[in-house]
Amino acid sequence: MCSLPHDDSPVWIALLCRIPQEWKIGDGADRLRQHFERASPDLSTVDRATALIRHHLGDEPALAEAWQTYSYDKRTKPRAYLDDCEVGYFDGRRRDAIRYDDRLDACADFIVREARSVLANA
Repeated sequence: MCSLPHDDSPVWIALLCRIPQEWKIGDGADRLRQHFERASPDLSTVDRATALIRHHLGDEPALAEAWQTYSYDKRTKPRAYLDDCEVGYFDGRRRDAIRYDDRLDACADFIVREARSVLANA
């Protein structure tokens, strides 16, 4: 994964990384998809997006815990999942799973998968 300086982080990174916290404290009027649309993440280059997200999580590691809780609370299938250092898709069984050595790397991968999934589905 490439290393990027903090100054190069676009605004959407912080907006995207805070979705689990913002959505949870919201008034319920906003659908989850609206939070992802508001963040408007640039996922055109997955490796770059993942590196930027990972860097942000390194600055605010509590966000990874919020994403872990978000993943555990999800009830839809198929869905992306995050389980500590493992990321994949679940549709009754785990698929395309990747196990990372670092929890923040796993979380960054999950955020990208989740954003792509939410934004692709109406």
